Amino acid sequence: MPELTVAAYNLRWGADAAGRPYDVTAAVAEIDADVVVLPEAWRPARGPSFVEQAAAALGMEHFGRALAADTIPGPPGMARRPGPPGTWGIAVLSRLPVVRRTDVDLGRAAGDAVPRRFAVCVEVDVDGAPFVVGGLHAAHKLWGSLPQVRRLDSALRDHGVPSVIAGDLNMWGPVVQRVVPHRRRAVIGATWPARRPHSQIDHLFVDGSVEVLEGAVLGPMGSDHRAVRARLRIPGRAGGRADR
Repeated sequence: MPELTVAAYNLRWGADAAGRPYDVTAAVAEIDADVVVLPEAWRPARGPSFVEQAAAALGMEHFGRALAADTIPGPPGMARRPGPPGTWGIAVLSRLPVVRRTDVDLGRAAGDAVPRRFAVCVEVDVDGAPFVVGGLHAAHKLWGSLPQVRRLDSALRDHGVPSVIAGDLNMWGPVVQRVVPHRRRAVIGATWPARRPHSQIDHLFVDGSVEVLEGAVLGPMGSDHRAVRARLRIPGRAGGRADR
């Protein structure tokens, strides 16, 4: 049966907790996943972003969506980068063939500084079998995260193929589990803050058709979050359709 690795890593605008830039390309290379979801991906007003540079260096396709201007409040302690205003949002990188990309409108949580949040979903071809990675950065408001996860889950279920919800959900796993009871966590372990993590807010939630072969929380790589990565086995094709 087809296998792939999926990961999620909040980049914190490509800077550490002290606001010092780190090597994003090296971090993505260390994660070593077929598909990686990267919340808080910053890009300048002009020229390629460090995520696009990482994708080019590592031979991956890049799919991004800006969520807000970097003039709104960013991560704690992170000043806006010098030069003309840029944007920050979510990116998905893939070294597997991407069949299609879909953006899912997640709405806006009351009090959220981000005008409107979207998930970036990519359907990849895994040795002939379809699989969808839904990447998101949910609102940090307690009343915002769960409805946004639920909206993405509904969109993925309508898609009709095996899938994973991946990213910074800004919520603890057992709480998220209550709104997606038909999914399960591929990785369990604290991810934030990176130096001495005490909470898991970065997740990979797979549907019931997906087998989790192994999952792990990776070590610090620059951001104030740690990455989560899992190796998954998905239903293959039989008679031209995915085995369900």
